Amino acid sequence: MSVDALTLELENVMALPESEIIRKGLFALIEKEIRFAENEIAEIRERYDLLTKEKLLHAIQNSLVVEHPAWEDYIVWKNKEAHIARLRLAADHA
Repeated sequence: MSVDALTLELENVMALPESEIIRKGLFALIEKEIRFAENEIAEIRERYDLLTKEKLLHAIQNSLVVEHPAWEDYIVWKNKEAHIARLRLAADHA
């Protein structure tokens, strides 16, 4: 089924205009992406039993954790937080 056909079908089923269906779909996608990124951060927190990326950085710098893969996890954590911030900003401007 094409996107146009699916949108038309949803307009009829949900009794919503196309623009509202698209808007709701985009917000749902943003929320899903945020949850996915937050889950990845939670896994890293659990792995090191630390609450912030700054505490992980401190642990790396003071040899309290093995550098590899801790550095990679720190970078992932930092990037995921930035990704979440960008997604929230996009949602706020929508």
